[in-house]
Amino acid sequence: MPPSGIASTARPPPQPEHNLIHQLDQPAAMTAQQDPPATAPAISLVMPTITWGQPFACCLQAALSGLGPSDELLVVFDGPPSALPPWLEASAATVLHTGQRSGPAAARNLAATEARSEVLLFVDADVELHPDAVERVRQHFGADPSLQALFGSYDDRPAAAGVVSRFRNLLHHHTHTSQPGPACTFWAGCGAVRRERFLALGGFDDQAYRQPCIEDIEFGLRLHDDGGKILLDPTIQGTHHKRWTLSLMVRTDIQQRAIPWSLLLLSRRNIPPILNLSISARISAGLSLVTIFSLFGILIPNLWHFSLVIAGSAITGLLLLNRALIGLLLDRGGAPMAFAGTGLLTLYLAYSSLTFAGVYLFTAGKWVGKLRI
Repeated sequence: MPPSGIASTARPPPQPEHNLIHQLDQPAAMTAQQDPPATAPAISLVMPTITWGQPFACCLQAALSGLGPSDELLVVFDGPPSALPPWLEASAATVLHTGQRSGPAAARNLAATEARSEVLLFVDADVELHPDAVERVRQHFGADPSLQALFGSYDDRPAAAGVVSRFRNLLHHHTHTSQPGPACTFWAGCGAVRRERFLALGGFDDQAYRQPCIEDIEFGLRLHDDGGKILLDPTIQGTHHKRWTLSLMVRTDIQQRAIPWSLLLLSRRNIPPILNLSISARISAGLSLVTIFSLFGILIPNLWHFSLVIAGSAITGLLLLNRALIGLLLDRGGAPMAFAGTGLLTLYLAYSSLTFAGVYLFTAGKWVGKLRI
């Protein structure tokens, strides 16, 4: 198991008090639900957070409303213990704390050791689950004993307004809903895994990923390498409440996704072409770079005609390859959203590709330097 920054062991009876803040009674709303079939596993829903405010409050309530009487909800506060708001004390949640800011990977690992149920369902604190999400997860695991993990998708009705927020959430929705079925990766925003297999593989690597990053993707690849069956079911959905700005999008994508993604790719060199690494996504990334460099070429007097043709051709190819996404943007926000989304998609693909190139050159340089030594 990857070494953890938090000293914790699997739950022995009675529960360890050093990690448990408060165990709360089950509400009447949960006990009133029907017991699941005997073959359907109980679920431990895990929700890490760094705040008690919104949107966590409404997302917690949505999670609670979908649980059955045999299920449990584990909230992990990533940081020192803090006073619980009255509405949380009145809920059915078990609240844990990491003791210090350790990142969502460590928070989820802590909850996994404390959980009682067969299946762990990880849900981000800004994801409001659809009412049928938990039961869909339960049905999958109950119907297929060989299934080790599954994950869902954001819905196509993001809560946050603004062009960038809507683009980011709809891009994620489109990526997941367009490629359902067997997967070799994992997503902890709304993803479930059998607890025994999760612990056997060491959980998320909380030493390599101490901030929100690609710890779930890396775990999914390890699980797939170990022969674990993973399913992407985009009908398991939640509403995303995150508000994106352009600067936040660029900074997050480069620092917490593109750089670690690139390092992971270069360390493995054999990741299948799925999700945002599909063949069309890779071609789109190349076309985005051609588009941007060609637009700069328009500023050169003797090259502007040629550059304009190249840019137009690249944009056309980009639109054709991503016509389903552009159609979704058009449907949800009209022509202005589709136009702005095309620009944001081009920018997103370009800086992600340039980041990969930079990481590749940096690691290649280090490798060459070692050869010289």
